[in-house]
Amino acid sequence: MGALAPPGVDAADTTLAANPHLKRIFGYAPETPEADVAPFAAERFVDTDGRTVLVNRLVESGAVTDYLLRMRRMNGSPVWVEVTARSRAARRGGLLRVEALVRDVSERKRMDDQSKDIYQQILQSEKMAALGQTISGVAHELNNPLATILSWAERLSEKQLDDTSQRGVSVILGEAERAARIVRNLLTFARKRQSTRAMIELNSLVQDTLALRTYERMPTLTVTTEFAGDVPRVFADGHQIQQVLLNLLINAEQAMLTANGRGKLVVRTRHDEGRDTAVLEVADDGPGVPSEVQTKIFDPSA
Repeated sequence: MGALAPPGVDAADTTLAANPHLKRIFGYAPETPEADVAPFAAERFVDTDGRTVLVNRLVESGAVTDYLLRMRRMNGSPVWVEVTARSRAARRGGLLRVEALVRDVSERKRMDDQSKDIYQQILQSEKMAALGQTISGVAHELNNPLATILSWAERLSEKQLDDTSQRGVSVILGEAERAARIVRNLLTFARKRQSTRAMIELNSLVQDTLALRTYERMPTLTVTTEFAGDVPRVFADGHQIQQVLLNLLINAEQAMLTANGRGKLVVRTRHDEGRDTAVLEVADDGPGVPSEVQTKIFDPSA
């Protein structure tokens, strides 16, 4: 119970009664005199306008129910509280006489936020599953016309043609084979499958993944590859490595283009002889990972 000064009234808040639970919520020592307990002082509000909004509602409506506020304890640590209060004009100086029930709901708020994060992750997983089905369907539809193009191009390449026509057929064959390789990679990327490890050629896997991005059609991005010839074979799930690399590439592209409108991307492999391991590195000249994202960098939906 206490007296609050509405906006425009120059008076100090006064606490008339405060039980031990209220002291504990805001970090006051048990022996603190009740008059010295000031849970609704301006410095207790994380949102600088929070106090004004609360008092205005008490003035206008005379009561609030389960009003959620983010407050500060005496040591500065945040605490989420729900306030149920009623007010009436006090006899002195235009103050409000307020009776309030304050509950610490920090744990409930944390669980609610966690549930929202899980829900968003589920939504993201469902979106990715739907995207995988769409990619798979499109890839299958492309396979038939590509097979026809390849078949006829191979037949033409076996005939006696002039040099200009032969070069044209070679271009058709090369581009059709590249398109077919991209379709195969898309199908591999989209297919639902159990994790399976095998010995893989890292350089070949990286080249196949880069083929999915068709960088030659993105003049604002410069992509450099540095493949070491002595990279050992890796016992891993190639599909998962491809997913990780593709995510890194897409994130780097988006960050660079958003920040600078252009960018340089370097993908390299090397052999760490000291540990006898293969190393895959992706570097870019983008703005870096924001601090608020760094804590979630390994979350599936981050």
